Amino acid sequence: MYWICFGDSAKGCLAETCRSLDAKMDAKHILALSDDYSQGDIRDVTDRAAREDILTPWRGDPELDGAWQAEYQARHWDVIDRLDRVDGAVIWYAGGNALEQCGLRYVVSRLYQKQIPVWATEVGEVPLNEIREPEGTGGNVVAVSILTNNRLVNALLRFIPRPLLVRYAARMDRRAREERAAKGGKVKYSLVGEMETGAAAYFYKRRRQLTATEQAALLTDWKRMQEENMPLRAMVDGKVRSVSEDFYDEIILSCVPEEENRAALTVGRAIAKLDETGNRVSDMLIFSRVRALGAAGRITIVKDGATYRDMIIRKNGG
Repeated sequence: MYWICFGDSAKGCLAETCRSLDAKMDAKHILALSDDYSQGDIRDVTDRAAREDILTPWRGDPELDGAWQAEYQARHWDVIDRLDRVDGAVIWYAGGNALEQCGLRYVVSRLYQKQIPVWATEVGEVPLNEIREPEGTGGNVVAVSILTNNRLVNALLRFIPRPLLVRYAARMDRRAREERAAKGGKVKYSLVGEMETGAAAYFYKRRRQLTATEQAALLTDWKRMQEENMPLRAMVDGKVRSVSEDFYDEIILSCVPEEENRAALTVGRAIAKLDETGNRVSDMLIFSRVRALGAAGRITIVKDGATYRDMIIRKNGG
C-alpha cells in the first residue's frame, strides 16, 4: 500500500504520523508529487520540458541554489516513475484547492486504467476536540526553535532545556489552534501540508475506497481538462474548472498599493484574498501576473527586479 500526496509539506506531515495511523505503513511508501497541475500545459505531464517552468518557477532567483533545483526535479520524476509500481493507494488531498484537486484527478487517471484499488482521504474541517495532542517528537526532531514578537522572550528561550522547550512549543501550538477555532469550534485546512499531525487520525478514519464509477468520473474530468488545456485550473463554485491566465487579475489588482511599495506586499495580500475564494495560489504565479499586468500597462512598475522582493510597484496614477 502507498500513500500519495502533493508537495513536500504534505509528505513531511504524513511521515510524522503514518505509523500511528497504520502500524504496517512505511514512510518510504509515501509518494509526494511536486508538480502543480493547476498550471500550464497538462496534455502530457510526463513531458519534462513542458513542465519545467511550473515545477521550478523560481529559476533565476539568485538566492536559490541550482543544484537544489535539479535534485527537487529529480525527486518528482522518480515519484512519477514509481506510480507504475503502486499496488494500492490512499490519496491524501484537500477539497478546497485546485492544486490537490488536479493532482487527485491525474493520479486516479493513472491508477484506474490499471484497475488499482484507490482510497481517498479528504482533509478539510475537523472539530477542535478531535485533534490529538502531539505525543513528543518521536525521536525525529533534533532541534526546536521558537520565535515570538518579544525579543527578550526570544533570548530567554534559547537557554531553556530542550524537553521544556518542546512542552512550551506544544502549549503555544495548542493556544494558536484554540484561537483559530474560537468561532464554531472547528479548524479548517486548505492543504494537506497545513494539517497538524494530531488531526490526521480524524481524516484517516473517514477514508473510503473510490468506486469504479467515481474513478471513471475523475478520469473523465482529467481528460476534459487536458483537452481544454487552458493556462490555469481554479476552484469555481466549489468545483475545479479550466480558466484563462488572467482569471486572478482583478483580485491581484485590488491588492496593489496606491503608493510605491515592494511587489512582495501585493503578492502576500493576494495570496490571503484568493484563499478566501477557495483558491490557494502560489506566490510565483501571482508574481508572474504582476509582471504581466505591468507589461500591459495596468500597473506601474517603478523598479523592476528578478524577485518580488526586489520589484517596486504602485497603482497607475498613485
